[in-house]
Amino acid sequence: MKLYQIHTGFYDSKDVSKGFYEGHTNLFVCAKDESDARKKVKAKKEFKKFKMHIDGIQEISLVDNYEVKLKKV
Repeated sequence: MKLYQIHTGFYDSKDVSKGFYEGHTNLFVCAKDESDARKKVKAKKEFKKFKMHIDGIQEISLVDNYEVKLKKV
């Protein structure tokens, strides 16, 4: 399994400014590959609730010269 950061976008409510402004957030998932990460993030409650879309996906494997390893607990 690998760690993925998914950069998502969503539009403000139609009550606020009629969906004119786009907000962004990052969601994290553990997945086999990028395709699996897409499926997993699209299944998340908040992704569906805010009608999000995917702007980008990045595998997180190294941070400040530290290797990221996932361990199921």
